[in-house]
Amino acid sequence: MPRPEVLDDFYRDYYERRGSEHQFVFAAPARFARHVLRRLPAAAFGDVVRILDFGGGDGTLSKTFGEELLAADRGRRIEITLVDFNDPVAAGDPRIALQHQRPGTPIEGSFDLVLASGVLEHIVDARAAIDTLYAALNPGGFFYARTPYMMPFTHLFRRLDITFPNHVHDMGSPFWNRFAATFGWDVRVLRSAPSIVESGFLRAPVRTLAAFALKLPAHVERLLSPARRVRRLWHLVAGWEVIFQKRG
Repeated sequence: MPRPEVLDDFYRDYYERRGSEHQFVFAAPARFARHVLRRLPAAAFGDVVRILDFGGGDGTLSKTFGEELLAADRGRRIEITLVDFNDPVAAGDPRIALQHQRPGTPIEGSFDLVLASGVLEHIVDARAAIDTLYAALNPGGFFYARTPYMMPFTHLFRRLDITFPNHVHDMGSPFWNRFAATFGWDVRVLRSAPSIVESGFLRAPVRTLAAFALKLPAHVERLLSPARRVRRLWHLVAGWEVIFQKRG
């Protein structure tokens, strides 16, 4: 494993080094927000929604979540805590309060929604990070994570670059379909499935088409097999996502 201080230095200028025009890792934030919100109960949130955006770049994804929640109920207030090396984007709406803290500082408060999109695979002590996020979640609150699942491809392509040390973990269905029992959590799993396709057809048509084609067999398998089945037959999906609700 790389040392934590090495990874800290690596991620301080992560987006600048990639030459990215955005400081987030999903091509269409509004599509991502609607994808997750459609899978939550209709009355999931109240008048004040507290969101923890863990490793969300400049906070664009969580800000977009807030905008979608405000579109459904204009009387709401959205309070976002962004944990990342990058400075936050401007909230742009007086009903959205966005505060920022650097990684490594204690997370204070409790939250109705925790977002960990494309980040847990980068953290050496992922167990400690996941435990911290779970502890920060209100009873009845919701947790979303999206992680890469590339190891099945290495059985076919031995020289495949899975971007180590950028990615130090590979968390697919074998991990997420057992996580509640592994960690001893009392949760209601709303979704454990191949992750939403990150790219779009306009900017990356070949990559996007390939991603949809690879994930399709896994989606069909989910429809045909019992939801409680942990072991899956099709693993060539490249990414996995989970949504759960904390009981209590």
